[in-house]
Amino acid sequence: MPIELDIARRLSFSSEQRAFTRWVAILSATGMAVGVASLIVVLSVMNGLAGELTGRLLNAVPHVSISSTGPLDESRALSQTLEGDWSGAQASPFIKRQVMLRSLFFSSGAELTGYAEDHSYSADVTLIDGNLAALSKERFSIALGNSLAQQLGVGVGDQVDAVLPQLSVTPLGPVPRYRRLTVRAVVSVGASPDSTLAWTSYESLQRLARARQPDGVQIRLADPGAAGIIAEQIKERVSKPSHVTTWADTNQSLFAAIRMEKVLVSILLSALIAVAAFSVVSSLTMSVSEKRSDIAALRVMGLTPRSVMISFLIHGLLLAVLGVVVGTFLGLGIAINLEGIMSGIERFFGWTLFDPDVYYIGGLPTKILVTDIIGIISGAVLLSIVAATYPAIRASRVSPVTALEGLHV
Repeated sequence: MPIELDIARRLSFSSEQRAFTRWVAILSATGMAVGVASLIVVLSVMNGLAGELTGRLLNAVPHVSISSTGPLDESRALSQTLEGDWSGAQASPFIKRQVMLRSLFFSSGAELTGYAEDHSYSADVTLIDGNLAALSKERFSIALGNSLAQQLGVGVGDQVDAVLPQLSVTPLGPVPRYRRLTVRAVVSVGASPDSTLAWTSYESLQRLARARQPDGVQIRLADPGAAGIIAEQIKERVSKPSHVTTWADTNQSLFAAIRMEKVLVSILLSALIAVAAFSVVSSLTMSVSEKRSDIAALRVMGLTPRSVMISFLIHGLLLAVLGVVVGTFLGLGIAINLEGIMSGIERFFGWTLFDPDVYYIGGLPTKILVTDIIGIISGAVLLSIVAATYPAIRASRVSPVTALEGLHV
């Protein structure tokens, strides 16, 4: 065993340390463990929430959209071609309009979409009430997102007026174009689209909007992750005026905000690790003061200043690594079992911490990324090295003569 490592081991685990010095070392390691565990748990929860949100959005939005500034000709033929080219793909021409929905007492803006294919209405959404099949069977019927239905105060069987930002000329003058629609289904995707989601049949919206051709084609894929590659291939096939977008393009600002939140939270929680790392300075400084005579004796016996510095540097790293290891296992344990922990807290106190009707989720999903764990461990160790450097250098500069004479440098 190298002499530096043996000295560091004795410094770290010696029973001859003063009680106060030992407690400072324990608190330093504990602070490091708490900081590392907190960062692992919080980042795992943020990853889980981002994954949950992404999954729910993918259930409600098209994975690839082909739109045009003008009517998209031969859209049905294009849909059949796209479905034939990619296994598991479902394509459908659509018409989409921004409308104002009015009930008897309330009104709210919505994005009204009419699909030409019935399978587009059978996306992975939760059917709260009613029947989605009625949209294609009954003209001027509508399905609403759960939040939108609550805002309007309507349910299945009620009627709402869909008002378009277009004018119709009548003998009494121009009036907004509108149509009364019957609510036949209430659905939920468990995310923000619930507040604006509105579906009707293609024929109903075509007649209401007086659209001769569809606005574009929407595609749902078996693998949403391949949307970017498929979108590039589609761009080479469709005419230039067409605009091809993916679900990632449509929600780019949302995912950018999520990434920014993760970065900011990481920086804030890293402050805990930084404080714990620099508390190692106090522990090592006290250890240097306490071991001055021992350092002098080692120097007299031929130990070089470099070896002294390395010994105390390893001593500080041992404290930090102990905290990092404990914190890593603690954080992983909490992150893996967080759902059970939350359930136990709810049963014990009789509370519902996350009401699905308010937060869209019934718990805190977690997703542990290896890259996050490696980054946290590396950052904690690096900060510990920086923190331990000054006391280690100070230990290497202890003069054997003055130390043995009982004098301070």
